[in-house]
Formats: sequence, C-alpha cells, structure tokens
Amino acid sequence: MGAKLRLALIDALKEAKERYNISEVELQRKTDEMIDGLFKVFNQVFGMEELLYYHQPTIMKELIKEAKVHIAETASVIIDPLHFLPDSGIKIKVPDIFSKIQVSQKDTRDTNDKVKVPDIFSKIQVSEKDTRGANDILSVINPSISKPQLLLLVGEAGSGKSTLLTMITYEWLEGGQGYIKDLDKYSLVLRVQCRDGHLNSLTDFLNNALPKVYCRYKDLMQPIMKGCSILFLIDGIDEENTQSRKLVEEILNVYRDAANITLLFTSRPEPITHFRTTIPTQYEVSEINLLGIDKKDRKTFIFNYINAFKHIKDKTVDFSKDKTVDFSKLQQTIETICIQDHFKIALNLVFLAWQCIHDPSSVTASVSQTQLYFWAHKLNVQKLTERLLKKKPDLEDIGVMELTRRVEKCVEALYQSMLQALINNRVVFTQQELLQITSTCDTFNISSQEVLSVFFTMKTTRTPLGDEHQYSALHKAVQEYYGALHVVKQLKLKPETTTIKEEIISALGPRPFIVKDFQYIFLHLVGLLHHYISPVHIQLHEEVVQLLHKAGVDNWGKIVEAAECNTGVINVIIHQHISPDRGLCVENHVKGHAALLSYMKPTQVTLTFFLSYTPDLTPMIQALTHHNVTSVQLFNNYNSPQQTTQPPDLFQQALMARDELTRFMGEWHGWMNRLPLTLKILLISLAKGEQMRTLLSALQPLTQLEYLSVECMGLPNIPQDITTSFPDADKGVTFRLSGLGEEEIDRVCQLVAKLQPKAKGYYKLRILKTKLSKEGWVRLLEGFVRLGVKVIRLYVPGGPDTVDPRLKTLCREGLICQFRRFQHYQLIEMTVTKLHQTATTKDSC
Repeated sequence: MGAKLRLALIDALKEAKERYNISEVELQRKTDEMIDGLFKVFNQVFGMEELLYYHQPTIMKELIKEAKVHIAETASVIIDPLHFLPDSGIKIKVPDIFSKIQVSQKDTRDTNDKVKVPDIFSKIQVSEKDTRGANDILSVINPSISKPQLLLLVGEAGSGKSTLLTMITYEWLEGGQGYIKDLDKYSLVLRVQCRDGHLNSLTDFLNNALPKVYCRYKDLMQPIMKGCSILFLIDGIDEENTQSRKLVEEILNVYRDAANITLLFTSRPEPITHFRTTIPTQYEVSEINLLGIDKKDRKTFIFNYINAFKHIKDKTVDFSKDKTVDFSKLQQTIETICIQDHFKIALNLVFLAWQCIHDPSSVTASVSQTQLYFWAHKLNVQKLTERLLKKKPDLEDIGVMELTRRVEKCVEALYQSMLQALINNRVVFTQQELLQITSTCDTFNISSQEVLSVFFTMKTTRTPLGDEHQYSALHKAVQEYYGALHVVKQLKLKPETTTIKEEIISALGPRPFIVKDFQYIFLHLVGLLHHYISPVHIQLHEEVVQLLHKAGVDNWGKIVEAAECNTGVINVIIHQHISPDRGLCVENHVKGHAALLSYMKPTQVTLTFFLSYTPDLTPMIQALTHHNVTSVQLFNNYNSPQQTTQPPDLFQQALMARDELTRFMGEWHGWMNRLPLTLKILLISLAKGEQMRTLLSALQPLTQLEYLSVECMGLPNIPQDITTSFPDADKGVTFRLSGLGEEEIDRVCQLVAKLQPKAKGYYKLRILKTKLSKEGWVRLLEGFVRLGVKVIRLYVPGGPDTVDPRLKTLCREGLICQFRRFQHYQLIEMTVTKLHQTATTKDSC
C-alpha cells in the first residue's frame, strides 16, 4: 500500500509540473521532499505507542499464543529428568519420580504451619505470615492492592528446588490443573538459570528464550509482557554470576510496577539475607522454606526411583527374583536410614536408591552424607572401569587393579576442575579445564569421553550464536564433595608441609579467602580425612574443626556425625572447644552428641530437639548417665502431642527421673505420675483432657516452680469432678485452651475457674483452634467474668477485622485485663522461639 501511494503522489506531482510549468529540478526537489515526508508519516502512524494504544489486547493474545507454542517445542530438555542421557532410550516423566516435598512458612518450626507443595502459589499473599489454610489464602487477597508478588523458596543444596521448578514447568505445559495448584492463572512461565553466564539483560533473555517471538515483536515484547500474567522461575540466586546478576536486577526493576507478575526465586539459605536488601519495595514478598522430603514419603521416593530404573540394561537388582537379597530387611533398613536429617534432601535419596539398586547389602542403618557421596563416587569408578573393559578388551592385559588405578588418576584431574568451577560459582567447565582433564586421560591411555560422560552431564544452553553444549557438574552439592576430595588428595601427597587453608587459598588465586563460603567442603573434609589418610595427624583434625567453627557450624553433634564419630575429631572438640564450666548445649543430631557425651567428663547439659521424628535415643540415654541434665526442650512433642495412647517414652521417662532438671518443655504422657522437684520452668502439653488429673497431682509438690504453661488439646474432655487447681508460680501461669465448641462454653468456663491458681490467677489465657461464633466468644468471656476468673492478659486468635470489639470491652471492664489478638505465628514466636533464646542465653552455651 505504501508503494502504491508513493507512485500516485509522484504522478500527481508530474501533472502539476505540466499544468504550472515547473522545472525538472523543482519537480525532483518536491518529489524527494514528498518521499521523505511519506516515510516519516508511515513511521509515526505505525510506531510502538500507537500500536500499544490501539492494538495491545490483540498483540498480547498473539504474543502469548506464539510464546506458548515455542516453550512447548523447546521444553523437552527442561522437563526430562534424564535429558543428559539422550541415547539411553529411557523416558521418564517428572511426575513418575516427583515426591511430595515439604515446605514451611518463614520463621516457624510448628508442624501446623507446613504448607503442601500443591498450594505453594496460594502462599503468594498480601500478608507474609497469613495463617489461614493454604486453600483459602487467595480468597482473602485484596484485589485493590496492585503489587507484583515475589516468592522466595529457600532450601539446602539438593533439597529439590530445581526439581520443583521442573515440575511447575511440566504441569503448566499440561494445562495447570495437575498436582501444583493455581498454575492456570499464568499466561506464561519463563525460567531463568542464574548459573548461566551468557545473558546479562532482559532483552538478551527474551531473545534467547523466545527467539521466534522476539524476532517478530522486538521492542513491543517488554511493554506487552508487563500486562500479561507471567510467572518467572528464577533458579539459584546462590549461583548467580556477574552476568546473571545484571539480568536479575533488570527483571526486578522492570516488573516492580507490573501487578500481574510473579517472581519465584530459589536459593540456598546463606545468600538470602543480602538478596532481601536488593528487592524493590514495590514487591509483596513471601518466603517459604523447603524442608525437603517428609520422612513418611522418603521410602516411597526411593522405590519410585528403583522402579523407574528397573529396565536399565546395566546389571541391577530385581528384588522379586534375587534370592540373595532380603527385601523385607532392606525395606526396614531404608525406613531406619530415612529418618536421618540429611535424607530430607532429594538428591541424597536418589544416591541411596542408586546404591540399593547396585549393592543392597552395603546399605546399613547409619549413613552420613559424605559416606553416601563416597559410595556414589566409588560406584562411578567401578562402572567406568567395567565399561572400559567391555568396550576395549585389550585393556584386560593390564589387569583390573591397574586399570582401576589409572581411572582413579584420571578422575583426580576432575577434582581440581570441580573446585575451580565451584570457586567461580560455575557448574559448567571451561575449555581449558576440559583440556587439562583430556591431557591426563591421554597420559594413561583412557578415553576422556568415557570419563567425562560418567562424572559430568551434558548441558545444552541456548546462546545468541546457537545451542552450546557444555559439560556440567551434576549438582553444586556434588561439586563440593569433589572439591573436598581434591583437598584431601593434596594433603595426602604433602601431609606435613601443607594445610587445608593453604590448599584452598592456592585454588582461589587472587580471590580473598572467605571461610563461610567453604562450609560444606569442610563438612565433607572432616568425614573424608580418615578414608584417605592413615593415620590422620592431629593438626589436620584441629584445623578442620576450627575452620568449621569459623564457618558458622557451631553444632558439635553435626560435626561429629559428619566425621562418622571419629575419635580424633571428638577429642579435638572436647579438649579445645567445649568448656566444662559452660557445659554442652545439645540441639538435634542425637548420634553425634551421644558420641561426644560418652567421651566427656561429667558436665551440665541442656537438650533441645526440634526433630519431627523420633530417632533411636538409647545411645543418648546411656551417654547422659554421668552428666547433669538441667534443661530439656522437646519442641515437636510440645507442639504436636500424640492423639493416641503411646507406650512409655523411655527417653522422657529417663529424664523425669532426674532431680537436677530445672527446665522442661514437652508432652505429658498418660504413664507419667511425677515431675522432678527441682523444676523451675515447665511448659507441658496434653493430647487428652483426661490426663489433666494426673498432671495436677504431679504439679502440687513443685515448690520451686517459677513459670508454668499448660496447653490442653482436648479441653472439653477434662473431668468435671476435678477439685485441684494449678499451683501458683512466681512468674505466672499460662493456660492455652484449644478444641472448644459452642456447646462446651459453660462447662469450659467452670473448668477454667476451677483450675485457676488460687492466689494470683492466670498470667495469660490463650484461646486457640476454636469453632466459636461471635456470640459464642461473648458468652465465653461473660462466663469468665461471672465466675471470677482472674487473668492479666487474654489472647484470642485473629486480626483486627475478625475479632468482635465487644470482647475488648469485656476484658477491660469485666475481667480487668489486657486484651491481645494473635496470629498463630505470633503464638509460636512468643512461646517457642523466645523460650529457646532465653534458655540459650541463661546457660551461656
């Protein structure tokens, strides 16, 4: 159309020349002016602003449609768990091996605040710590608040962050109506890998991720996308480099005023504190912690992998046919192993499944993370040797032992490259590093391709110049293990002339040595030293323990477990890091702390367990026999008392027999009939109201009690004929009530009045988990007033908009007490976190 118009105007000018006798020079000048003007008009009429103003909905619709097609065409690598085995013929869908990863809202250890993965996007909310059920959260978001949402998903290396993003991508491509909820509200899902160093701007990213779409829309893409509902999956803030940092910063700035945008960031815990400071204030930020695989799902996770790999051509165990394998015993062993803390990490479960497939007899009841990686590495060397013999029969002449030695020498060249890549925050390897590995392999007449294919994966990255294939480490956690192996090998070569720190500094080059950056390498080191160096010189144990302490690992039990309870490490910790006068604070890591205590002279011990499972505590009971236990805090027992009759808890039974105990937090069991007379602080919860009678009887002899907190989960079931009240305590008595319905109001009012301490009344009454209407709440408080209940502070659940204002009046004028509202997270914060801090401070541990 432009050409036709131009020709028509030229013809018009020629006619004017004839009619008005205009010269050829003048005609040419006018023609040139007309053509220039015409081009300017065309450019103005079809400029970006006009297109957006008149046609934005149409362009947006077409852009989304084309982008979806392109993402579906190119996503096969992203959503294939085994994309690094292109010729294997193994096709596994993500849901076949995906397990239910456990997540939790920020700043809570209470199991009631755990969030199911299917509801993860329902946690993107206006209030970071909203306590409603995950399914109800979206319904309370105020649509008038136009803010982009930012969700921080924090978890340890190998906890399943990237796998979860893969599952999200897969389910969105399947229509967004699957396992993960709320994906159907997003028009596009785009994934950014922070470890990639090819892209440093949003324009580069869009051109790389959606090349055909970008080629067509170019400058229109970004303004159009700001109006779309887009989910950005930004994986690995802890792995970002200089280039990807620029890209992330631009994404944060460009979309800070785009209300339909959601940014989901994943990261290890360490960098999150700094990253929060870089988030523009326009974002509504939520944070969820990835707790890993729930213990009850871990066995299923492992056998999902075993079943998925049954048809691999290599030799594996068919448990249904192999009579040498006691399958029931293996299942029992796996159940025992899986309760260990490091098996919440999905990657570790995969390694355990692999070991079960190839050598089930080696799987024992106690496996450290370092030992697990040691197995995987040993298995890789073994498989590589077998493959080389199969492909090159002439290698048989040198013998299996010599071939294995050569393979190990070649593999040692990988360790240094792994450490260098880790230091530079890379999982991919440079050409120079690959040449070094290839050169070593050539020296020993070993195929470098075979070596690389066993220990690396092939990563395909789309770059402006086309697809680039790079060798990549399987995972950052694996890099750290191999980095530790490199240091150990160097120490073995120079046992008396070098130190761990010197080896790290040598690898760093001009970079500064920041000890906390190598925390995980040190944890592997402490477990690897005795495997490769014999005997381990005491200076090495002293150095690695000191480095771990400086790196922020102050849980001695964790270090001992990483060292596989090595006596050299234990002696260093006892003699150089634990003061007998200050005692030992035991927090989780039962096996490691039990080993420590068994070697220590009698000292004061405080026990704090946040465990969501019950490990074998027999070694701990035995180790504590000659120590003074002054404080015990069993958080999980306290927050989630058993709802069924349980056999006597031997651990708690043993603790209750101690007369030196001054602080206890836990569950009141039906078998209990006494408490240590030395108790000063007691926080106890009851699963059933019927247990109140025995608790009251046990409380009466406690003459030194300073603070008492009782939570009753089954308040309506408390016997009505109780005549004993709670004893008075110098610093007050707190009563937490739950399980209250409308029909029990009158009876509960009478019970609360009966149970109140005679002299001082209650310091705090906290009413939670009720099913009361507004009128029911008024009846409850009026009953308290009528029966003379005395309380200083009364807490009711809910925010300012959900609590009847009449309650405030009844508190101030009837009960003469302070009226407080609380969200559930506040309750946990006040009664759990604060208590833990107080205990730690008082014991100076």
